Amino acid sequence: MDDATILAKANEYIPDPKTETESVIQGFLQVVGQRLGDPTRAQHLIRVIKTHAATLEGAHQDWALDEQARYHLTSGAVVLAAYRALQPTMPQDEALALLRAARVEPLRDTIRQGTTGWLDHAPDPYAALVSVAKSRERHFFGQSFTFERPRDDDRAYFLDVARCLWHSFFVAEGAPELTPLFCAFDANWIDAIDPDRHGVRFSRPTTLGHGGRLCPFHFYRVPPATGGAADTASDTGGAG
Repeated sequence: MDDATILAKANEYIPDPKTETESVIQGFLQVVGQRLGDPTRAQHLIRVIKTHAATLEGAHQDWALDEQARYHLTSGAVVLAAYRALQPTMPQDEALALLRAARVEPLRDTIRQGTTGWLDHAPDPYAALVSVAKSRERHFFGQSFTFERPRDDDRAYFLDVARCLWHSFFVAEGAPELTPLFCAFDANWIDAIDPDRHGVRFSRPTTLGHGGRLCPFHFYRVPPATGGAADTASDTGGAG
């Protein structure tokens, strides 16, 4: 695949929230069931989770501002339902650790390896990442997330999430401690970014789920250590 084709694919990328959500939920429930050990107990728990998740979705249907929001609501409801189902028999810290692993681990290697390979072959990794970020804002996150963009140029792209449906949902349901599980999922692609190799630095010092005023997703173009297609001019507006 040549550089022009790679860049074109990045520019044409349109995420599929339905497929992505279903994949994440399937992996999540599979890990939760496996960690319980007893297949009978696991099957019962998953039935309870699905039933309660459906009830939660119904109670928050007015939050489904668009199709994307409906899938985000489903994803949040499944995690909250699992958390409540585990609480009677598992300490909170243990339950949170299990749910974090179930949320993050099933797709971790696939996403990290795929992102690394994609960036390794992109003629301009910074431009490719910004293009995909903008596509996901429109097509994956939708109206239930509020974005601010204080900077958008060839040196840096600042995307600040001022409202996150998942965080709002968990706060409304009295379980804000679940939002960081969704923040943690992003490490699957963030950890694939190598500034020295790709000429991109990413910064997200806080999130709404960790008590921040917003979630700053900040991309910087930086000089790659080994050369490459990325612009080698340095950026002086680094984030903390």
